[in-house]
Amino acid sequence: MKYLVGIALIAAVALSLACGDDDNATNTPTPLSSIVTSTTTQTAAPTSTTAATATTAATATAASNVCTTNPDPASPSETAVDLPLPNQHVTSPITVAGQINAFEAQFLIAIKDASGADITPPQTGHSVEGQVLSDFEQEPTFTVTTSTPACLWVYQASAMDGSPVNVVQIPVTLEP
Repeated sequence: MKYLVGIALIAAVALSLACGDDDNATNTPTPLSSIVTSTTTQTAAPTSTTAATATTAATATAASNVCTTNPDPASPSETAVDLPLPNQHVTSPITVAGQINAFEAQFLIAIKDASGADITPPQTGHSVEGQVLSDFEQEPTFTVTTSTPACLWVYQASAMDGSPVNVVQIPVTLEP
């Protein structure tokens, strides 16, 4: 029952934000925190499902924290990665897709561990066109023996010194 109430509340908020007030020129959405005034928390006795949920949450948190400081963040006009989704559990080969504005339609994909070291050597990717925002889909491979938090990098190498530029980082969990 609580799930139905939650879904109804989310639907009402989404509808209210989508409809908006046409007389308001800025059309600023109402913050969710001002709409939701109270919540009910239920505590369940520990079960195997609870333990599995805790493990999943811990893995998602580990994957979220695996990406280090971005050396050169990409703007949306340079690179947008649609797949994989952040904190997604992935197997090899991993589908990496999105749009990129890459010189000569070439870019790099790297999979890094929590220390920033490459799990696999960077792999070259190709977009449909170069020098314009263009679609790409690549399937880089990796090998792990256990569930491993990692950071997927989609980036270009600087023409000046080869350093990573226009970097998009996505935290993922690699599965054997």
